[in-house]
Amino acid sequence: MGTTIPKIGMRIVKTAVAVMLSYAIFALLNLTYRTEYGGVWGQLGPLYACIACIVCTQSTLGQTARQGVSRLIGVAVGGALGVLVLFLGPLLERPLVCIPVLGAVCVAGVWFCLLIRRPAACGMACIVPCVILITGVTGADRYYYAAARIIETGVGVLLALLVNAILPDRRADDTAEKRGASNMRVELSNTTKKLCVIGDPVLHSKSPLIQNTMIAALGLDYIYLCQTVPRGRAKEWLECARLTGYAGFNATMPHKLELVPLMDELDEDAALFGAVNTICIRDGRAIGCNTDGQGFLRALDEEGIAVAGRRIALLGAGGAAKAVALKLSAAGAAEIIVCNRTADKAEALCALDPRGKLRAAGFDIETLARVAGTCDLLVNCTSLGMSGTAGQFEDFSFLEALAPEVPVCDLIYSPPETELLCRAKALGHKTMNGLGLLIHQAVLSLEHFTGEAIDPAEMAPLVRRVLGASDL
Repeated sequence: MGTTIPKIGMRIVKTAVAVMLSYAIFALLNLTYRTEYGGVWGQLGPLYACIACIVCTQSTLGQTARQGVSRLIGVAVGGALGVLVLFLGPLLERPLVCIPVLGAVCVAGVWFCLLIRRPAACGMACIVPCVILITGVTGADRYYYAAARIIETGVGVLLALLVNAILPDRRADDTAEKRGASNMRVELSNTTKKLCVIGDPVLHSKSPLIQNTMIAALGLDYIYLCQTVPRGRAKEWLECARLTGYAGFNATMPHKLELVPLMDELDEDAALFGAVNTICIRDGRAIGCNTDGQGFLRALDEEGIAVAGRRIALLGAGGAAKAVALKLSAAGAAEIIVCNRTADKAEALCALDPRGKLRAAGFDIETLARVAGTCDLLVNCTSLGMSGTAGQFEDFSFLEALAPEVPVCDLIYSPPETELLCRAKALGHKTMNGLGLLIHQAVLSLEHFTGEAIDPAEMAPLVRRVLGASDL
């Protein structure tokens, strides 16, 4: 068997050019860590700029920009943490002090980057304070050191962007970002791990398209399939998945409830909602998770819609409504009014909330108008308006009772704009459909399956593009 010689592609060339330019700029300015200059100038050199070029230069300009922003954020967070702990002064010379401080800054850096949803920034947020502490920079130089690292990184990021703009990757048009479902290719090996979605019906699911798009973009050795499993056969499927080496699977109707007692472990949300939609198989153990609630919170956050302190009108009391309502309550909503045609079902949902923030109400037009008139956010969790269903709101006049600043959200993503959202938009309301929820659910599921932190901001444009190319 012959050995395949790897080609030197455009990305490699661009990386080399960016690194050379970085070094050349600092060398020409005689900024090579000349401490005699003093201040920030004395701390400047090409190293971090070259590293930024190596890490940030990607195949496309957009990918490079996303990497660059994450790196700048990581350096800024790490620099701030490093400077902060240096106020401990001579105490840092003691190993018994320095060791726990190093651990603390790493925890703080990772936590903050995850808080602002920049997982790609975590590395630099830890590296920079460690370098500051271990190299022993003291006095006023500590501030100059941190500032110099940010400047160097900024120069490297800008050069990576410039080189990428001047030398574009001609293969970009053939990437997963540009391809639709019809010509997506999935490469398999004997080590490829299997994932899938089960349900009945399930062949309409967009999960394989979404997940395989993200898998390809992230370079993960996984494949995501689709499997019809009839009602009542979830236990048999679970044993089959264990036996055949599946890393996990997603579950849609009618299996979300049936799978719960079959799990070896439930995450907090799955236990709270009494339903699972993401099952990870690790060492033969089935771990059930639910991404519905967290996915919706992420979608709201992406649209700049805060939850804390809001009075929310929630339409529907089914499975999706349960996850959304209980998660909104946990996220700090002041009150959630559950409007449903069947009063018993709404009251049963409200009884599940340990915080006591849920209130049941009817679905008649007078009640909807009264609730809408006092709410700060309206969320439709019913199937009314969904493609392929005949159901629709009989009367939309309740929307006129909403205050102008109240956002209107619909969990439906097909069609992209339901009649409810269309009417709300015409009245001047900010609107959001269910596509963001779908994307964030998928990202969270893939994080559970792989154990990898995934930046939703990087995945969302890819998924939206490939869904736009499919028959959504």
